[in-house]
Amino acid sequence: MKAYGKSAVRLFGKHIVRLITIIAIVLVSIGITAGIGETESRIKTAATNYYKSHNVSDLYCKCARITTFPDGTAINAFTKEERNYFIERYGAENVRESFSYEVPVSDADGTITEITRICTYTSLQDNINKIELLSGRLPQSDTEVLAERGTQQFRAYDVGSTVTVAGTEYTVCGIILHPLLLEETMEPSFTDPDISVNAVLYRYTDALPFVNDIYVKIADRNVFRAFSTSYTRYMEKEQAAVTAALGAENVQALDLRQNAGLYAIVAYAEKVGLIGLIFVVFFMLVALLVVYSTMSRLFDEERGQIACMKTLGYGNFGITSKYNLFVITGVLIGCLLGLPVSMGLTYIIYAAFHMQYAMPPYPPIAFPVYYLMTCLALFTAITLLSFFTGMQTARHKPVTLLAHKTPKAGKKVILERIGFIWNRLSFKYKSTMRNVLLFKSRFFMTVISVIGSTVLMLAGFGLLDCTLKADNASSILAIAAALIVFSAVLCALVIYNLTNINVSERNREIATLMVLGYQDREVTGYIFREIYIMCTIGAVLGVPCGLGFLAFVFDFISFGALADINWWTWILSPAVTMFFAFLSTLLLRRKITRTDMNASLKILE
Repeated sequence: MKAYGKSAVRLFGKHIVRLITIIAIVLVSIGITAGIGETESRIKTAATNYYKSHNVSDLYCKCARITTFPDGTAINAFTKEERNYFIERYGAENVRESFSYEVPVSDADGTITEITRICTYTSLQDNINKIELLSGRLPQSDTEVLAERGTQQFRAYDVGSTVTVAGTEYTVCGIILHPLLLEETMEPSFTDPDISVNAVLYRYTDALPFVNDIYVKIADRNVFRAFSTSYTRYMEKEQAAVTAALGAENVQALDLRQNAGLYAIVAYAEKVGLIGLIFVVFFMLVALLVVYSTMSRLFDEERGQIACMKTLGYGNFGITSKYNLFVITGVLIGCLLGLPVSMGLTYIIYAAFHMQYAMPPYPPIAFPVYYLMTCLALFTAITLLSFFTGMQTARHKPVTLLAHKTPKAGKKVILERIGFIWNRLSFKYKSTMRNVLLFKSRFFMTVISVIGSTVLMLAGFGLLDCTLKADNASSILAIAAALIVFSAVLCALVIYNLTNINVSERNREIATLMVLGYQDREVTGYIFREIYIMCTIGAVLGVPCGLGFLAFVFDFISFGALADINWWTWILSPAVTMFFAFLSTLLLRRKITRTDMNASLKILE
């Protein structure tokens, strides 16, 4: 066992570059998938906490018909009997009454240019829809009002400024945030949902002249849970009960699903979660492909060591376990390093929601479920893949393992059968095409990896195009930017890893070229031409594959369309992929030019 342990330690030292590659691939995969996926959980937790801490109302009931009172006043207002119905059904402590109206301002043509909403309450410290006082103080007289904070849509007021509404002058004594007005860009008018309110002012008085708005909260605050299925069904029953009791022509009963703030935040969070679900599969497949290529080459290089261990009496499982320890270590380190990356990405996406909504405080979560599930899935898949790959090598007899694998026999490639093309190629390009098409496993591994990278790049740029053309999609914008960055890194890692393996496999061939007098530029060109050809094929094929993938994504998350994608995106995505392919080969140029000719030519084939 002591010798077994020493050989395991030497394995790590000898193949440190491969270990780093595995760590990097896992880090990138976990970082983006867990970062996107964890966002939904954070936002739902934040929404639930905000709902409870601010006692957000579950029902907003607005009078929908004109009532004529004994004094002859005709106005939208609930009768005393209707108001008592809510108190009897839900309890006085769970019902809040108000009187609100909107004052439009029109231009000379009669077109409404702005709308101011006035809301009047009888209590400053009500236990339903608790306001946040951002600056100033609460009103102390009927001539003082609170103003909603300034946003893209709401006019910004200063504390102490005056405002005149319908001939009455008020002094703004404080700026607030109302829990039902978290949306920053749109608050529809009562009279026309297509027109947005420009200002909301809040008055307080001892007695309301009329009541046309009633806010109801459900006594059990634990029913909510961020628009869970059970909460939605519960509120549908409550809406139906209120409508049946008061009549659909008399009342408009709205629940939080009709709220442009809190519900929209959770709805967008669910879209983010769906995007995370799609890309966790895609990134996992790319990571598996890279690890498979890395470990396959490692087992080939270690055939002699495996044969020696079998001769010493070690079983197939014990031998493979040593190499599994290698890959497990890389995965675990990658997962650990991916945690802060994923947490940072989650925070960035959460912060992007602030561009559109007044977001609740960012909630800490002690147990990141999505991150752990992603790590477990990737860990299991990679470990099993490595194990079965190792067992395929370890099952051979020592005599077979000690014998070097027979080089692949040369044969005509399909391009040689097309004379008018083949005959016009120079010797170096004929050699390149033979190498590209002869080693099919290397060819397909590289092409498929580049296709995957191009598809991810195209998905990022495609989402970016759709987001820039859509309203209220700041969260998707952040995800698109993250996808582009992480896809670029993944592309560089994948191509670097495959090229590095290619170079390692061909040390003897490279040394031979050097002995024959080839210059550094000619040697690197000999190797890199093959890489560029395979990458070009993968990048080109990645475009139609990306088109199909984007169509699926748009349909799955109900956002965006292929028609929204700019024409140059279809060119830019494969071009960026090729740029990172070029960048990766530059990093390996030194490895080729510093090949030890003597050591490489001693290798037996």
